Amino acid sequence: MDVRDLGVALWRQRPLVVLILVITGAAVAAGIALAPKSYAATATISAAEAPGVTAGEDPDALRATLAELASSRGVVDEVRDRTGTDRSESELRRSIEGDWVRGTILVDITVEDRDPDTAATLANTVASVLVDGDAVTELAGPSMGRALQLNTSDTARPPDTFTSPDLRFSIGLAIVLALGLATAAAVWRDRRTHTVDDAAAVESAATAPLLAHLSRPADLTTMPALRPGTAEADLFRHLRLALETQADAGSPRVVVAGITHGDVNVWIGANVALALAGTGRRVLLVDGRMGEQFGTPVEEGPDTPGLYDILLGADLETAVSPGPVDLLQVLPAGTLGDASIPELIAQRFPSVMGSAASDYDNIVVIGPPLDEGDDSRVMAVDSAIVLALVEGSVSANALRVHADRIRAVGGRLLGVVLVGREHDRKAA
Repeated sequence: MDVRDLGVALWRQRPLVVLILVITGAAVAAGIALAPKSYAATATISAAEAPGVTAGEDPDALRATLAELASSRGVVDEVRDRTGTDRSESELRRSIEGDWVRGTILVDITVEDRDPDTAATLANTVASVLVDGDAVTELAGPSMGRALQLNTSDTARPPDTFTSPDLRFSIGLAIVLALGLATAAAVWRDRRTHTVDDAAAVESAATAPLLAHLSRPADLTTMPALRPGTAEADLFRHLRLALETQADAGSPRVVVAGITHGDVNVWIGANVALALAGTGRRVLLVDGRMGEQFGTPVEEGPDTPGLYDILLGADLETAVSPGPVDLLQVLPAGTLGDASIPELIAQRFPSVMGSAASDYDNIVVIGPPLDEGDDSRVMAVDSAIVLALVEGSVSANALRVHADRIRAVGGRLLGVVLVGREHDRKAA
């Protein structure tokens, strides 16, 4: 999926995208509001060089040491005594951080606490303990007191905002998470709910051409191919030309199948067969929908042999009957028995159709729906298949999956015929 397709999916699913963004934003806001917060207050000590410092003393090293002493046990004990805080020694040591600002004489003392006033009080107390010098002299020796002049240059004030959780990080993470979830959900839903209803959607999903876009007739028994000169007959002429090219390429057989239940593929297959026979070609129209669940049969007749019987060994000549025009023969589905239809198709269909190819220029097979099983795909192995779809009846993702599965078994997807969702009142 390229950037354009992604943008289209996001736009089509914009209510879902907005909903996810709102929910994610509300969840993050609630999480920040309910999360334990901590506040950081900073006091600053100036540590200037004292007059008469000996050459052996390094003021910067002493400032770094002073910063480290801020969270030492001795300083923390003194802070606890002065403030009477209920914080434990280990808790205080974790919350105090000293930092020498390199290139300056300043040492920052930062204290983090769940209460802003306590954080400021503790930071100022730590600075005061260090400046007083008794704890520093005890911990670092008298050399620091001789080398540095310590003063509190900036006292800590209670902070107005919390430092944890980090607002910038939390908001940034929320934006990334919300956009990621919204994009994934939009693409997932678009692939499953967006239906194909125009040439661009069909060709993008199937990676095959749209052979025709037909109006849906009010009566699927009408045969526009029998009325030369009409717009519908002209569209079937284009289909005929495509199938003739397929036959000239070495395979006279083509399967016309839908993805979902419906008889539009029967209507299309019958009209294509009529259009082929009208050019002087010998055509066999085969009803491959063996089973009552697949819709109206092409030809009905009690105890009439059909494809099922041929696959069991019956003679083809005894099963076919003349069509409505010269050179067209019809092979019905036949009377079903106990034999497994998928096994019969896999084992016998190619050889039976191969034998029939010697007597016919074109064989048009009306296949069962692809979402019912693999029968149509198996029938199209080493030949071609045309998919017949009604606008808005199949998702782009479903069409893509079926097209890939057809190619995976060795069938050639010749193209797609799209039929309008609404009835053509003129045809009625």
